[in-house]
Amino acid sequence: MTRLGFVVVAMLAGTGQLLPPAWAADAPPPAAGIERSRLFAFADGDRLEDAGVIAVKGGRFARTEAFEVVRRADGGRTLTSTTTAADGSYRVEGRWTFSADESAQAAHGLASYGGTPAQVDITVVPPAATIAVAMNGAERQVTAPCDPCLIDMSPSALPMFTMTRRYDQARGGVQTFDWIGRGLIQDIALTEGHADLRKVRTAQVPGPDGAPVTVNQYHFVETLKDPIAGHAMQLAFNLYVDGADRPLGFAMQKGTTGMRTGYDDLTVRMPPVFEPEGAP
Repeated sequence: MTRLGFVVVAMLAGTGQLLPPAWAADAPPPAAGIERSRLFAFADGDRLEDAGVIAVKGGRFARTEAFEVVRRADGGRTLTSTTTAADGSYRVEGRWTFSADESAQAAHGLASYGGTPAQVDITVVPPAATIAVAMNGAERQVTAPCDPCLIDMSPSALPMFTMTRRYDQARGGVQTFDWIGRGLIQDIALTEGHADLRKVRTAQVPGPDGAPVTVNQYHFVETLKDPIAGHAMQLAFNLYVDGADRPLGFAMQKGTTGMRTGYDDLTVRMPPVFEPEGAP
């Protein structure tokens, strides 16, 4: 019988507090320095594929995100993470599931809106995705077109790296990905978003142990609708992944960076590029 890791939300007496997590008896322990999410899931035939910590630097956005990636027996991936603000103002958790071809399936988040706990669920049923949030005994939801779809739950950095796995290397150039999202520290839903991604270059850099690591660098511009003002806004990023598309870090045009432990000097060795494709 399959033994899934799970988390139970206790709504008794309206507490909204989490009961202790239960994982499969044969789940591997977390790696040193990894704070395992209560949403971690592990079943028979699964294997732990990756784990790390991304430290984000940049004013009010400063935070750490400890993550784990499980390769499921069906070939898909399950990502879980725990994100903690540098100033201790929040701690949120997320879980994302993807099929073997890296199509987004669903996400579940444990949110904190001004100290009030909430649950977020996102389900993708092409050609749309539905976002639901449960808080204070009530539930709200919104459905929007999203096909093919990526799932975002900010402030997590993990979901955007999935684009590099779906990028068609043979075709190259700029490739567009739709996405839908829900804030875990802001009570807002994001729809009608898309990202235009292109590969910038590949290089060899020393890894944490000094051995060379293949790093692929990407540039993308994220377009989203401001949920309050209603107008379109854009943000530019660089993504860094290794040869197996494992996340190594990101850089924003406004100066915020998020680097995996051991790759703190990556933006020095491979400086961010924010010019449009074809610029000299």
